[in-house]
Amino acid sequence: MIAALVPSAGQSRRMGRPKLTLPLAGGEVVIARVVSALRSGGADRVLVIAPPRSEPGSAELLDQAAQSGAETLELPAATPDMRSTVEAGLDLLERGPLPSSVLICPGDSVGLTPTLVASVIDRMRTDPGAIVVPVFDTRRGHPLGLPWPVASAIRDLPPDVGINALRERFADRVVLLDVPEPGTTEDLDTPDDYRKWEPGSGVG
Repeated sequence: MIAALVPSAGQSRRMGRPKLTLPLAGGEVVIARVVSALRSGGADRVLVIAPPRSEPGSAELLDQAAQSGAETLELPAATPDMRSTVEAGLDLLERGPLPSSVLICPGDSVGLTPTLVASVIDRMRTDPGAIVVPVFDTRRGHPLGLPWPVASAIRDLPPDVGINALRERFADRVVLLDVPEPGTTEDLDTPDDYRKWEPGSGVG
C-alpha cells in the first residue's frame, strides 16, 4: 500500500490569507486538486494533516479535503514546522495497516498532476528501497517518495533539521527522477504565485 501525507498546517503568512482553499482555474480549490492528483495517480491512502478548526480557514480546509476523498487529521495545536506536521501523520499511519511506501506532498503543490504522481509511484515500485525525488530542469520537487522505514526515520532526525536531511542520511538510496512536468516544483507562497492559477488565468 502506498500512502500519501499532505502536510497542510502552515499559516500562509506570505499569502496573507488561507491559501489551500483558494479557487483555481478549472473550478477546484487548491487542496482538492492536490488530493485528486494523488488519488488518481495511484496513492491508496491520502491523509491531509491540518491545524485545529479554530485556526483561520482550517474548518473549510478539512471539509474540502474530506469531500475530495482524503482522510483528515485535525491537529490538537499548531505545529512549528512541516516536519512536525509530517510526524503527526506518520504517527497515525503507524497504527496500521502499515504502508510499504509514503509520498510526501505539501498541500500547496498546485502543479501536481496524476501523471507526475504515477511516475514517482512507478519508480518506487521498480526500486522499493529508493528515495525517489522528481526533478525538472535540475530543480527538485514533489511528491517525495520514501520507503516506509525511511519515512518512519524522520522522527529520529535531530530536532533542529528538516526532512531534507534524509537525503544526506540515506544518500546511497536517493534516485533523482527526471520528469517533464514543471508542476513538480510549483507551489503557492505569495499573491504573485496565485495569479498564475486563479480563475481567469487560463491555467486549468
